[in-house]
Amino acid sequence: MKTNLKHIIISKLNVQGAMTDKELVDSLKKENLEFSLREINNILLDLEINGLIITNWVGKDKKRIEKVNLRKREEG
Repeated sequence: MKTNLKHIIISKLNVQGAMTDKELVDSLKKENLEFSLREINNILLDLEINGLIITNWVGKDKKRIEKVNLRKREEG
């Protein structure tokens, strides 16, 4: 049975707040999860479209990933 990477990524962002895509990939590899970079990028895109995360380019090839604070979003 394949683990749901979306839930794992969201839970990691809940714990750490924000991280780079490299930190996320390294963290997932430490848990011995099987995934491709294409799969991770598709999940991040889907989460961003649904308004759950924000991604920003930090450098030429590094993204910063942040979980959206839904309370602030509802108040604003």
